[in-house]
Amino acid sequence: MTRALNAIIIGLAVVVFAPELPAQSISFTNAVELFQRHQWAEAAAAFAECERSDPGRTDALLYRGKSLINLGQFDSAASALQTYWEAHSNSDDAVYLLAYVRFRENKPEESLRLFTDAAKLRTPTADDLKVVALDYVLLADYDDAAHYLEVALSMDPANVEARYHLGRVRYQQNRFDLAIAAFQDVLRRNPVNVKAQDNLGLSLDAENKTDQAIAAYQKAIALDAAATVHTEQPYLNLGILLARSNRVDEAIPLLVRASDIRPKSGKVHYELGKAYFSLNHLEDARREAEQAVDLEPGDRPGHYLLGRIYQRLGKTELAGQQFRRTEEMIRDSDAKPSGGMGPE
Repeated sequence: MTRALNAIIIGLAVVVFAPELPAQSISFTNAVELFQRHQWAEAAAAFAECERSDPGRTDALLYRGKSLINLGQFDSAASALQTYWEAHSNSDDAVYLLAYVRFRENKPEESLRLFTDAAKLRTPTADDLKVVALDYVLLADYDDAAHYLEVALSMDPANVEARYHLGRVRYQQNRFDLAIAAFQDVLRRNPVNVKAQDNLGLSLDAENKTDQAIAAYQKAIALDAAATVHTEQPYLNLGILLARSNRVDEAIPLLVRASDIRPKSGKVHYELGKAYFSLNHLEDARREAEQAVDLEPGDRPGHYLLGRIYQRLGKTELAGQQFRRTEEMIRDSDAKPSGGMGPE
């Protein structure tokens, strides 16, 4: 894909609005009322019934698709939107929504093709271009991702999500000064943004500004503690930095907290196992490394760490198995191209 693309859909969150439609069936009107009350499951079922009773004569499939998107049921949403688009080829709403669904399904090439089609029907908004940029992130094309985010911000300078994602892209490009500036701008506009505060810490850490990075992570942790929904990231990132700085005793409580928040994270268990290993707490290290490998069997460092732990515990055969597995994964990785990172 090139920058000839001029398209795209709604932002990361689906925009809910009341349909401005001519008078239609009573059942359709009732379904719209459910939609407006954000009763997504009931609305999706009601719109499906509308379509069955009056096929092709209302926008039921379009609004069923929107309801299913809000439920995160992207496969079913795509089916409804595709059918609607086939019957209403001039519906820019349907094409943009379908393109958004393909993005959420991690199908960036198809998503971008649909956004190109959508651009022929309607000029993209800043939020549209933000999702185009995130398709390019999925393709690890950070130059095009940055381009579309910058265009989006020229259209809507107050778009905090676009600026946050620009910071993430600049971080991936190793342009850490620009990443820091982007995250600081997000925080000026939204001082309680935990993700931006945490990513500010990551960017400062990448520039070896250790004290500033620690302070940024600590502020992110304070913001997270006051939030209703928690994220493990600032605890994990500060724990990693402290462990790397030979402050492992301080790192472990943070990593334990990260594990409490996200117990199914192989990365968290790996870092906690590595910290315990550095203190020679071998049974704790073994427990965490085994969990890490169970959760992420394709993670090479996890297997290597587990092999070292087994080796120190005198479990020679188990250690050999892990080291052989590590060597196999190295050979496999040499034969495979690396992929892009998804948006965080």
